[in-house]
Amino acid sequence: EKVIARIPKNVDAIYLALGGSDTINFARQYKKAEGKAKLIGGSTMVDGTLLNYKGGGQEVLIGALSAGPQADTWDDPKWQSYIKSYQDAFPANQRFLVPSFIATGYYNATKAVGQCLNKINGKLDDGHKALRSCLSTIELEAPNGTISLDKNRQAIGSNFVTEIIKTDDGQLANKLVVIKDDVNQTLGIDPASFAKIGSPSKENPVCKANYE
Repeated sequence: EKVIARIPKNVDAIYLALGGSDTINFARQYKKAEGKAKLIGGSTMVDGTLLNYKGGGQEVLIGALSAGPQADTWDDPKWQSYIKSYQDAFPANQRFLVPSFIATGYYNATKAVGQCLNKINGKLDDGHKALRSCLSTIELEAPNGTISLDKNRQAIGSNFVTEIIKTDDGQLANKLVVIKDDVNQTLGIDPASFAKIGSPSKENPVCKANYE
C-alpha cells in the first residue's frame, strides 16, 4: 500500500511486472486506493489462473494490455477446437474459461514429444539422439500457431497482443488485439545488431516516447 500511495496521480499507465498472488494483492490494493491509471504487464499478469481467481479486485485489470503466447478470444478454428476439448474434459465449476498459457505450453511440449516418438518409432537409444534431432527440427502445428526452434533451441512462434475484457457472462478474458507471427529470440532484429543493444536493465533499453 505504501508503494501504491507513492505512485504519481498524473501517470498515464503503470507497467506491472508481477504474477501470481502478487498481482491479486496489487489489484485489491489499487482498487482500494481508487487508482485510475491504465495497466500494462507481461503474460503472467493476465494469465487465466489470475483472471478467474475468486477473491475479487481483478476489476482494475479490465483494459490492461499485455502480450503473450495466446489470446482467449481468438477465433481460429484450431484454437477454438482446443478450447472445446479442454472445456469438455472438465465440469464448468472445475475449470477456467480457457486453459492458462502455462497449460497450453505443457500441451504443446507433450504434443511435440508424442509426434517425434511416433516418427522415430520410439527409438531412444544412443542418448536419445533421434528424439533430440526430431524436436530440434519439428514445426509444430499448435493450437496457438506454428512453433519451431532456432539454433539456440529458442522458440519461434506467434505473439498475441491482448486486452483484458469482461465477457457477457461476467468473466474476465484476454481479447485479441493483434497477432505477430514468427517472433524469434531477437525479435526480428539481425542477431549481430541485437547483441549490440546489450543486456536489459533499468536503463537499457532507454524508455522514451516514439512519435514516428
